[in-house]
Amino acid sequence: MILNNYDYEEEPPQITTSEIDRKFWDYFDGATTPSTNITETVLRDQGPVLVIYGILLAVGGVGNVAVLVSLARSRRRKSRVDLMMTHLALADVCVTCGVIPLEVRLS
Repeated sequence: MILNNYDYEEEPPQITTSEIDRKFWDYFDGATTPSTNITETVLRDQGPVLVIYGILLAVGGVGNVAVLVSLARSRRRKSRVDLMMTHLALADVCVTCGVIPLEVRLS
């Protein structure tokens, strides 16, 4: 007998939604691997990431504030490019000083 994708000789196993949810959360909670110490692994793996985030925060903050100061001290007439650079530097300062600390705290 030829079977297509929709014909079954036997009934497929029925999985309930609660079983799927339990398997999903067990996978992401790490409950399936109790031999791994999660705290030790996270601290060991996050050290270099935190250092890089700190460097990016410092360089991004100082660099963008320097751009804003130089654009503010400019004596010549303000052009559209200067206005765009000012808005870009302000947006970058907001992202740098807002997102990176949140990312460090949440990671």
